[in-house]
Amino acid sequence: MDMDLGTYGNYLLRLLVAAAIGGVVGLERDIKGKPAGMRTNVLMCVGACLVMILSMEVAHKAGPPADPGRIAAQVVTGVGFIGAGMILRSRVSVSGLTSAATIWFISALGLVVGYGDFLLAGSAAVLMILTLTALNGVEKRFEKNRQLHVVRMHVVRENLGQVRKVLSDNRVTPEDIELKGLDEGIRLDVQYIGLTDKHDSLIDSLKRLDGVEIVHHY
Repeated sequence: MDMDLGTYGNYLLRLLVAAAIGGVVGLERDIKGKPAGMRTNVLMCVGACLVMILSMEVAHKAGPPADPGRIAAQVVTGVGFIGAGMILRSRVSVSGLTSAATIWFISALGLVVGYGDFLLAGSAAVLMILTLTALNGVEKRFEKNRQLHVVRMHVVRENLGQVRKVLSDNRVTPEDIELKGLDEGIRLDVQYIGLTDKHDSLIDSLKRLDGVEIVHHY
């Protein structure tokens, strides 16, 4: 594409700003040992910035009714596929969501920088860094109290409906339920993810039911 030195210098500045923003965010990710570190974030941000510049240049050269956002819009879709590959789900938690959201956000910042709005990009970058750092402790506090709980109980067949009601009232969504017929009733194993204090409340409610014996729980 043909451009004068002033335009080239302006675009180069945008690429450098995108690299700086990606580097700062990537450094925070590297410090926390996350998979998408500095190099990944720099490449994502600069790449998105470059695509935005290309979109505007192509639209400018083609003239109306060319859409300058058509090429840039593909960044959102493409980054979505990359982010999806970073998300892993275990029985207790889902990991990689923040990393996936980070690279999606950093690509959006790259598009903004590529468009030339440094103030908006800088403000969003500051908000992003604050979110990743200041809210990290708050999030970990909640995650620490969430764990996999297991309850094994013997239940009289006629009282199985009461057990289901107690689980529903305590907002327990089982990860796994196993029933085994016994001579005297049913052995019911329930596994679910929840807060520790809520688990204690659930056990107290189950113990108050007639025909229900808690064998063990943790």
